[in-house]
Amino acid sequence: MCFNVSLVSKAVVIEEIYGNDFPQEHFNIPTFFRSAFEHPSWPVFKQGKPAHFDFPTWGLIPFWTQTAVAAADIRNKTINARYETIDTKPSFRTLVNRKRCGVLVDGFVEWRSYRNKRYPYRISLQDGRPFLLAGLWDGWKDSKSNTSIETFTVVTTEAQGIPALVHNTKLRMPLILNRASGQAWLDKDLEFRAIAPEISPLFKSLIAWPVSPLASRMQEEQNLPEVLEFYDYSELPPLES
Repeated sequence: MCFNVSLVSKAVVIEEIYGNDFPQEHFNIPTFFRSAFEHPSWPVFKQGKPAHFDFPTWGLIPFWTQTAVAAADIRNKTINARYETIDTKPSFRTLVNRKRCGVLVDGFVEWRSYRNKRYPYRISLQDGRPFLLAGLWDGWKDSKSNTSIETFTVVTTEAQGIPALVHNTKLRMPLILNRASGQAWLDKDLEFRAIAPEISPLFKSLIAWPVSPLASRMQEEQNLPEVLEFYDYSELPPLES
């Protein structure tokens, strides 16, 4: 699963990696911690538009959703999409060929279970650079208010490597795209079934460290620098154990 992400990289770093200006007027950098259940607006690259940032909100509302009440309900259930079934599930199957996206982050938080307690860890690339998570997006129009919104979901897959050691109960992780996979995922001319055999999650260059208990306190303000700082839980053995 992937419900909590960050983007603390400087705009100039993002621009150096992805080769286009980052519109800071649309997104506050640094963002230390955002929960998907807040349905934040987040930077993505849409399929066919790899040089342009869009800012849909997290929690996918399928285009066929009938009412605002139904939309509010379903988007809490479509925060993530399982890679293994995205081409068969009604909410996602019409999106896999033409509405893929890459979700820009530089880390995410998952919880490790140990002796009936859960401990938050931040997972990022070893060099701290931003990266893309595989996603799907859709547009929805409220027929009653005549307003439109774009939303997205983060694709998850079986956890491997460091994410499997951290998220050690449900063994899921976001599908992290390496450069080749990212190019294929965002190519408007490639259908899902053509690229599916080539898509594999990036996991070998990840690191993780335990972070502040603040990451677990949903009723408090969490978008603070200290939420991602190393925290020493004396009872925790190393991840390798």
